[in-house]
Amino acid sequence: MVDGPIVFAGLMPHAPILVPGVGRERLAEVTATAQAMATVSRHAVAAQPDTVVLVSPHSPRQPGAFGIWQTRKLRGSLEMFGSPEDRVDLPLDLAFAEQLEAAAARRELRTWRITGQPLDHGAVVPLCYLVAAGWKGPTVILSLNYTGDGGLDELGEAIAATAQELHRRTAIIASGDMSHRLTASAPCGFHSEAHRFDETFIALLRQGAFHDVQRIDASLQEVAAEDVADSTTVALAASRYRTDGHAVLSYEGPFGVGYGVAILYEPTEAGLQDAATEAADKIASRFADLPAVARDAVEAELRGGSKTAPGRAAGELTARHGVFVTVRTDQGGLRGCRGSLQPVEGDLVQETWHNAVATAFHDYRFPPVQAAELPRLRFSVTVLGELEAVASPEALDPATYGVLVTAADGRKGVLLPAIAGIDSVEQQLAIARRKAGIAPDEWIGIQRFKARSFKEPHFVEDGG
Repeated sequence: MVDGPIVFAGLMPHAPILVPGVGRERLAEVTATAQAMATVSRHAVAAQPDTVVLVSPHSPRQPGAFGIWQTRKLRGSLEMFGSPEDRVDLPLDLAFAEQLEAAAARRELRTWRITGQPLDHGAVVPLCYLVAAGWKGPTVILSLNYTGDGGLDELGEAIAATAQELHRRTAIIASGDMSHRLTASAPCGFHSEAHRFDETFIALLRQGAFHDVQRIDASLQEVAAEDVADSTTVALAASRYRTDGHAVLSYEGPFGVGYGVAILYEPTEAGLQDAATEAADKIASRFADLPAVARDAVEAELRGGSKTAPGRAAGELTARHGVFVTVRTDQGGLRGCRGSLQPVEGDLVQETWHNAVATAFHDYRFPPVQAAELPRLRFSVTVLGELEAVASPEALDPATYGVLVTAADGRKGVLLPAIAGIDSVEQQLAIARRKAGIAPDEWIGIQRFKARSFKEPHFVEDGG
């Protein structure tokens, strides 16, 4: 059961390119991040909060003080990034904002009121996902003080106290991007040590070692040029550093900036459980079961049911691998193909479930799947082996190996093995380059992988 007024805590990145109207075709390069942000948003809304509190590192700052937005309507858009249609317009929870000022003052924290300006992208991007998941209720947005000023734990405690005093079920979202220096084309340039911050931060979240987030070497944080640690600390403190339901849903850095998405706290409450959890004793144990898992995932999404696989993995499906899900019509036409090169979930059932949802509803080459189509669709699941770097194209064979090509600035293109009509290495590399927007004369790193595919009956397989 929920113990206290904080009913959910999550972490989402805020790069505008993660929103379809800005990212457009490049959103395909961060499918895992977009899918994970949608998952966090659905879980936050499913927790039935009365108020959402969001901490944005890009909201206006003052030294030694935390900002609290105090405008009757919280409005903002991504117009400056070329997408004015991506906008939010949410009511301020004024009572919460005012009570939070008092709770902060009792903890000797200074606050100030932010007025008279539109929301920053650090708030707008996560809120776009929350609104898409159905959120339209009272919202509070906070800014941080300067790095090193302290008071992060106390602000989290003040948020929890305010929620308690007002009897508000509250979801808190930390907005933040990790290293901004992963590649030469990254916003802050390249630093060879920047990746270590991301690896450390993600490992701590996976382990539930939440108190150690504040103990990450300050010099490493500076090298990384990150803006995620402080906002995450506030959210962790608000939920009292509890680890119930914590999970890292994705991590990517294709544009030189690390994007991490996580559920930080999600307590169990009977009233929040999906009807689909009645099938929690369902067991999948064979690779051949995975296409049925994929179909179940799409059906559940269409009926608004379980957001995670209600059954459990056993046998060979307890392993962790990258997975691609392909959906085709019964006439052989491609309807969607999305996946993960490296495992994100804890087992192959969950990996397949989440990638099936991405394929059916977030492959932006196609409109979302409709319920009426399901009887005419066929599902295939490809389980990937380990990635191996190769020195030259001579080590490739499109019948045996899939390929991942990576440009110097992080753009990636992937193609599965044994695709009908792709008979040469030259074809395979050309298509992989084209999918990533990499010119024929650009340098690429090449990795290969083996894969095993499993399909529904009478399904002609294709790698998307």
